[in-house]
Amino acid sequence: MGRNKKKTMDDYDWEDEPDVRDFQSEPEVAKISLRDFVVPEKVQAFVRAYRPCNEFAPGYESFTDAELREFFKAYVCGLGDPLALYVEDLKMADFQMTVSMATGEPTIFAVRRF
Repeated sequence: MGRNKKKTMDDYDWEDEPDVRDFQSEPEVAKISLRDFVVPEKVQAFVRAYRPCNEFAPGYESFTDAELREFFKAYVCGLGDPLALYVEDLKMADFQMTVSMATGEPTIFAVRRF
């Protein structure tokens, strides 16, 4: 009876062996951006309800930073301040943030559409 020859590392076919990396998959992480916190329909609703004006227009309404934040429910989160994106979108609809002569605060002036 013959003795079994002891196998060495060279005796194995490593090509067929599964690699540890075959079983490790990177978890799929959704990329979240600040834009995900902006609701475009809110901007559209604002634009349909108001038209831009200046501080001297009769019947104007003023929207300070705090009032815009409340209107759009745009609160600072870990990714930044979504209000900046809302103001950017309003700027594209011709709404300008200016400093109010009455309060000294940055404000958007608008007149309600009827």
